[in-house]
Amino acid sequence: MNTVGARVWLAWRLLFPLVFALLLVVGLWCGLTLALPVVRVRAQDNLKSYTVQSGDTLGEIATRFGVSLDVLVALNHIADPSLLEVGQVLLLPSDNAALGTVATTLVQAHPGETLARLATRYAQTPSLVAALNGISETHRLFPEQSVRLPAGQALTLPLEFGAVQQITAPVQLVQGFTGHLKVATSRPLSLTATWDGLPLALAPLGQETRRQFAFLPVSALLDPGAYTLAITYTASNGIALTHNQLINVVAGDYENQDIEMPPEKADLLNPTLVTSETTKVGAVWSQISPQLWWTNVFKRPISAEYPTTSPFGTRRVYNSGALTGFHSGQDFGAPEGVAVTAPADGVVVLAEPLEVRGNAVIIDHGRGVFTGYWHFSQTVVHVGQHVARGDLLGLVGTTGLSTGAHLHWEMRIYGVAVTPLQFLEEPLVAP
Repeated sequence: MNTVGARVWLAWRLLFPLVFALLLVVGLWCGLTLALPVVRVRAQDNLKSYTVQSGDTLGEIATRFGVSLDVLVALNHIADPSLLEVGQVLLLPSDNAALGTVATTLVQAHPGETLARLATRYAQTPSLVAALNGISETHRLFPEQSVRLPAGQALTLPLEFGAVQQITAPVQLVQGFTGHLKVATSRPLSLTATWDGLPLALAPLGQETRRQFAFLPVSALLDPGAYTLAITYTASNGIALTHNQLINVVAGDYENQDIEMPPEKADLLNPTLVTSETTKVGAVWSQISPQLWWTNVFKRPISAEYPTTSPFGTRRVYNSGALTGFHSGQDFGAPEGVAVTAPADGVVVLAEPLEVRGNAVIIDHGRGVFTGYWHFSQTVVHVGQHVARGDLLGLVGTTGLSTGAHLHWEMRIYGVAVTPLQFLEEPLVAP
């Protein structure tokens, strides 16, 4: 053995016991660790703050503490929910139970779609959708996979859309209800907008010409799914610019109803008669008046002692026949002669006997909003008359296609029948 080899062999003899001892210690430590259950301790669970730990997501933290994700974001002024830092201290509300959890709705992914692309399709922030679903923004979804989105709240989008600075619209709408659209611009603009192809009547919000609003009515028969809201204007260079975003429509809670008509009124179901009268009233409520006469909460047009006998949206058949449509108004059962009053200011645009609707009144509240009142025994207003909230319109009756004395109260926005009860609880135009 040469000199170099002898030195290596000597060094190995000296180091081997140390290496063996070290390996033995490491092996014993690993064995003990694997034998014990792994417990992730959360020492902060009972406190009013929480320190972010490795692997945490904001959605997981919100769920663990029973806090709405939106409240958690707002309380801690979080600009991007996906950017949490280990050691970051989050404030928690003192009364979590009162806050509930964030309301969500389920949508389905398209083939080959990532979470980020789905979020964009529904005009959502990818980081928020990722947090709600506990996955990354780049996660690829399988076809028709269910993904949670925020529901029932207005979404304000900061935009790169020329002079349009902000669009506020609902994330979700229910069949038969009405949403609101608000658009803020850097200068006065002539905007056009459509909702599922329906032209919207955008108008200035108050005296501010750089803020405009429109209603988003949803037919009670519109199939659940995502529908397009499109906003367009012509830029100063003459080029038309369009912004599209999707709003999810979900099913309403509507029942079926079979109405037995007496033989003497069977002729009122004649399709030709029904179509002719629908065309007549449709021409009335297809108009868009420049002035909105009323913006606040509506007043019930009949005393609260008279209950609903047939709610809006009920799917109806007559004499056990084929399904012909839905109930386009709210019926209140009341004795003949009970007073019916205007729920809001407006102008009378129809007051005459109709064959199907009986003695009828229609009020124009402005900007495409109309209310109708059918089956009066007596009408006390005339066309062109301005009425104020609470003014007498007529008396309950059973004229026209009616099986008993009642008031049929109907609401149309841009010609679409929607539930009027919504506006007994919220302003017609939200502030």
